[in-house]
Formats: sequence, structure tokens, C-alpha cells
Amino acid sequence: MTKTGKILTLPLARRIRDHLAHTGATVGLCHGCFDILHHGHVHYLAQAAAQVDVLVVSVTAARHIDKGAGRPVFDDRARTSVVAALGMVDYVVISDAPTAVAVIRELRPDLYFKGADYRGAADPRLDAERAALADAGGAYVLTDDRVSDSSTRAARVLLGAEGQ
Repeated sequence: MTKTGKILTLPLARRIRDHLAHTGATVGLCHGCFDILHHGHVHYLAQAAAQVDVLVVSVTAARHIDKGAGRPVFDDRARTSVVAALGMVDYVVISDAPTAVAVIRELRPDLYFKGADYRGAADPRLDAERAALADAGGAYVLTDDRVSDSSTRAARVLLGAEGQ
């Protein structure tokens, strides 16, 4: 654990999840890069947190992020620290895989959240995550689209590539 106690290894998060299963607490999982945290992320995480007793966020390790040159902008430690600083987030883990499949299998969340931008998405990675979730007995939930933004758009602005 870190100084805040929110950033965990996946095995420790699993032990906490096992304990929570015995208490009847509902556990939710959000997953993503969280490279440049923006109001769309905060809206998504707040919506997820409102539906569960405990919210875990898995952050994709930098070595698995393929969003172009200069991305991720921030390293694993910076991204997990920023996510952990949010009051609605209970725990944060690094996902050392290109998808959330391993985290889903390990934590068996009751609910797995994705943002509204995933509505109708045809992505084999998302299909694999949904299959792992179904095997774990969890439900897939899309948050609403009242607030949206893009880390990729923000990175283009910050890195001077807007409009190219």
C-alpha cells in the first residue's frame, strides 16, 4: 500500500475483495488509462461510485498504452496518485496488461463500468472484458453521456498537435 492506503497491488486488492464479499458490499470496477484526468473522468467515476459500496479503479500500466507519441503523458505513479486522490475512489490498482481481463478475473466485481463512449463499441478487447465479467458473475454498466471529454484531445492540445 501507499501512504494514502488506496493504491494496492492486485493480490492485496483481491484479499480485500474476498473480505468484502463476506460483508455483502457491492464492489464496482472502472478501468482505463487516466492519462490526463478531466471532468469526463470525474463524472464517470462519480456515477460508478454512486452505484456501489466500494469502487476500485484499475489503471493501465504505461507500457501497455498505445495512444501515440508522448503518451501517456504521465507515468504509472503519477496517474495512480491522481486517481487515488479522488474521494469517490476507494482503491486503485495498476493493470499490467493491455486490457482489464486479468483484473476482472482477479477481483470479480459486481459491476464493471465503462463510459458512454463505449455504447455500441465493436472492440475485441471490450468483448474479452465482458466475457471475463460474465464468467465472474458481474454486470456491465455504461454511464451516461451528460459529460464527456477525451484525454487524447487534451493531449493534442497540450502537446501542440491540435488542428493537425
